[in-house]
Amino acid sequence: MAVGVILVLLTWLVVLMTKDDPAPRAADTAPVASAPVASAPVSVTTKTVVPKPTVKGTSNPAPAVGDVRSLPAGLFCRDLKAKGYGYVAAVDYWRLHGQPNQMDADRNGIPCETVYPRSDVAAYWNGREISGVVFWSAGLYCRDLVARGASYSEAVRYWWYYGMPDRMDADRNGIPCETVYSAATVNAFWFL
Repeated sequence: MAVGVILVLLTWLVVLMTKDDPAPRAADTAPVASAPVASAPVSVTTKTVVPKPTVKGTSNPAPAVGDVRSLPAGLFCRDLKAKGYGYVAAVDYWRLHGQPNQMDADRNGIPCETVYPRSDVAAYWNGREISGVVFWSAGLYCRDLVARGASYSEAVRYWWYYGMPDRMDADRNGIPCETVYSAATVNAFWFL
């Protein structure tokens, strides 16, 4: 897994280094013969352009991609996503702070899978199983899962597997089935 992360970072570094490199463009164009031109003094003006922040409506600039070292401990996946951090940064934060359970809903070793898009999670873990087997069909409510004897962690897995439907999280706070399962069970799962 570490090798995969290193390869992705090296690839990213190579792309950044060659992005504006004029050498490849010069090699692609054939030299054109021209008559000698008398050199005249040329005046060059340099202008510094400050990029506009990419996050609108906030006074804080966008975070550095992947740099989570300055963030305080105890944040949730939803906090990182709200701050503009991508899935890779969320995994880095999770590892940096000792892999807290509050960031791994079903305790399967894959953090933030209920907050970030499935495609981002699957791409990062490169085919590793993202969640356990879901035995029930789509379209169930929390009360249906309770009636079938599902544990709260199985209900969370079901909710995530089927795209985090609003019918299972009426207040849209990222915590499903909190009105069906006991508060103690829900709090123990998310906050301990």
